[in-house]
Amino acid sequence: MLYITGTPIGNLDDMSYRAIKTLKEADVILCEDTRITRKLTTHFEIDTPLKSYHDFNKEEVTESIIEDIKNGKTYALVTDAGMPVISDPGFELVSRMQDENLPYSVIPAASAFTMALVASGIASYEFTYFGFLPKSSSKQREKLSEIMHHKFTSVLYESPHRMKNLMTEISSIDSRRIVSVSREITKKFEQHVRGTADELLSKLDNDIPLKGEFVVVIDRYEEEQTEFTGTPKEHVTELVEEGMRPKDAIKLVAELRGLKKQEVYDVFHK
Repeated sequence: MLYITGTPIGNLDDMSYRAIKTLKEADVILCEDTRITRKLTTHFEIDTPLKSYHDFNKEEVTESIIEDIKNGKTYALVTDAGMPVISDPGFELVSRMQDENLPYSVIPAASAFTMALVASGIASYEFTYFGFLPKSSSKQREKLSEIMHHKFTSVLYESPHRMKNLMTEISSIDSRRIVSVSREITKKFEQHVRGTADELLSKLDNDIPLKGEFVVVIDRYEEEQTEFTGTPKEHVTELVEEGMRPKDAIKLVAELRGLKKQEVYDVFHK
């Protein structure tokens, strides 16, 4: 059996009785960083052996785990904080469990992105979780341009030392877009701040300390109801200058203007 076990994202009081019981009864706990998980297991007097399972060794150890489970061993998979698999290693193991028709179960816990979404005050009926943005400046700008023209609310993670750059990029695309930033969720200095991109940019480092991991919620892109004044080619060019890939800009312009994608492609490349 494999138990995909959620753990607290900051406050140990959020650990469930079921999660504690599961970790105590498992034969082995798979974890990203044994040092971090050991703090958790020590706090709850869990003496189950820990085994590393992370991006750098998952390919090597997955098959041995599958064989152990076939032979009757029970594993619990945890992450450093929150729900395993989301932006963390694990989906490959779950996929292999499905391939082998082996039993597994999910023990729920909080995820930072869902809590930030709930606390944002931004429409959450339809949303897309993007995780971390690419580290490359050009690829990050490209992805952010896509997000800023996304028709659903967008949620992403960012590290504190890159927050100013992120908010500057958002502001350069649409300074009036409503954005919410959350930090230190469930911890003593938990903070949620909502405002325009420009407003939040001015508050970073002063009203919003650049400490702790950030979750950023961006309001959806709303099409202007007025007619477009520029040509489709000018529209695509503007989006490309903002950082969007030409093929994505062509697709978006076609959707916004009710045109065929090939028609916009031909005009842009003429």
